[in-house]
Amino acid sequence: MTYRMNALDPRLTARLAPFLTSATLRALSEAVRNGSDRGPETDRALDELWLGRRFLDETPAAIGILDTDLRYLYVNDALAQANGVPVEEHLGRPMPEVIPGSGPSADVAREVLRTGRPQVVVFDGRAPVDPVDVPRWWLGAFQRLTSEDGEILGVAAIVMEVTEGIRQNESLRRAQDRLELLDETAARVGSTLDAAEACRALTDVLVPRFADYAAVDVVDPEGTPRAPLRPAAVWLRRMAVTAAPGMHGPPLAPVTRSGEVIFHQASSSMARVLSGHEPMVLNRPDDEALRLLAPTRQRLERYRALDLHSVAYLPLMAGGEPIGAVIVGRRGDSPEFTPQDVELLAQLTARAATGIGHALRYTHEHETTLEMQRAFLATPHRPGPGVEIASRYLPAGRGAEVGGDWFDAVALPGGRTLLVVGDVMGHGVRAAAAMSEYRSLIRALALQGLAPDRLLAEADRTAHALDLDRVATCVLALLDPTAEHAELATAGHVPPLLVRPGAAPELALLPVGPPLGTGTGEYGSRRVPLPPDSLLLLYTDGLVERRGTDIDTGLTALAATPVVSGHPLPAVLDTVLDRLAPAGSEDDVTLLAARVLPGRESDTAVTPDPTGAG
Repeated sequence: MTYRMNALDPRLTARLAPFLTSATLRALSEAVRNGSDRGPETDRALDELWLGRRFLDETPAAIGILDTDLRYLYVNDALAQANGVPVEEHLGRPMPEVIPGSGPSADVAREVLRTGRPQVVVFDGRAPVDPVDVPRWWLGAFQRLTSEDGEILGVAAIVMEVTEGIRQNESLRRAQDRLELLDETAARVGSTLDAAEACRALTDVLVPRFADYAAVDVVDPEGTPRAPLRPAAVWLRRMAVTAAPGMHGPPLAPVTRSGEVIFHQASSSMARVLSGHEPMVLNRPDDEALRLLAPTRQRLERYRALDLHSVAYLPLMAGGEPIGAVIVGRRGDSPEFTPQDVELLAQLTARAATGIGHALRYTHEHETTLEMQRAFLATPHRPGPGVEIASRYLPAGRGAEVGGDWFDAVALPGGRTLLVVGDVMGHGVRAAAAMSEYRSLIRALALQGLAPDRLLAEADRTAHALDLDRVATCVLALLDPTAEHAELATAGHVPPLLVRPGAAPELALLPVGPPLGTGTGEYGSRRVPLPPDSLLLLYTDGLVERRGTDIDTGLTALAATPVVSGHPLPAVLDTVLDRLAPAGSEDDVTLLAARVLPGRESDTAVTPDPTGAG
């Protein structure tokens, strides 16, 4: 075979002749084998040549060999079938001519010819045999071919279709993304027990990732407390609403506000979703359908102005019961909702519904308990003559359950006053209910004229006999302004703070008895001097106890607080709270301050609590 040198690169040969056909190669092999001058080495070379050719012809991998001008010299049946062109129509023709759109593969082949470095690449395209434009992917390995003396003969390409593998990987990636998104939704919604925050977490996941607008409506005691079994008018609480910042057109402002009670008529999509428990999608609704979305003319005009062309309603199901629904909308250039969109949105709302349901139940219980406690603490407290009192109650921070704190002031015969501060163990409605029982019990026993230690003993015995399911700590201070002393007793409670005129604050050292309700308690008391203008501060452990910190640290900080007996009681309480009660405390904080008035001011004085608790 004669080669002419390429003018651009003296190492590049001119076009090679196409490979011999298998039939020609077989015939030549037989002729050589029948010759008289052949030997064992000749037979072995022929066997190896024929074995290699059969591999090229029969392998399922598509194989092509091209000359330095990228003209086909050899094509096996697999490549011919993939290209949709017979083998003979490849030979002698350039790759781009045979396969329009093969530019990227031709570029790789030229680079391999130029550098001599093999390359393995993945490329996509469309197979000529496909009746429709379906994307497919191939893995191609390109290797430069040289002669024994180093002349560049061409390039060989081996191609395997990897479409199915890439599609499977893409499917796995989408499934992984979906799982991560579902986990993210559950984590964000379930990270709070505040119902409004949980619903906002869901709308923040949805907007702008899946929609331009999202709102969450839930059943509400002030509106519709339970979803109807059949489509009916409902009043729902809008817990959260989020709009995307003008991604497609002018900025999107929500039609409604969080916390608002929204009316949905019986024919509305919302009413049908709540009763049917299935998603509902309105892509490009007409005017009649829009009137179902917006029952008033004002809201209808607002929806039109927002250009919400598609809306989807998805029920929030918790424990098999609908607790509300999610509304998502798209506007402007955003696409309509597809069945795949709705399937994913339904999975997201289903994952979020459990967390929202927990938060709604907790929020309802929290608010009920708080109202109960405030009602108990708001009962008028009237101390006896010569005593001024002021109180504060700070409920636990958001996300924490309400505790069982209480305080009381009971006027007794002889001008005496009994001060009470207690704390039922535990939190929630049951703790608040137990608190009311202990409060009533101690008030009734106080009216019998019992001394503080005997009163605690009787309260402990009675609570144990009544089988109250919560124990309680309690501190009592029986003030006698005329005798200028107080008798103090405690049932497992933190000690009161005493501030006498001209003296530094000090914690009262008291005999410590067990909490009430154990039925095993023996209690002692201590009498302390309490001259006029003396101040006594009773409080619950929420003031001085912090997670991870010894309670003695809080007690020491309280004793070091700059409290002066002659200061107004509200100012004293403000000073103590500013120093010791952080925002968002994990426990309730209750304070009851009392001052013994001088003789000229011996009338009873009650300073109103700005929190409304007493």
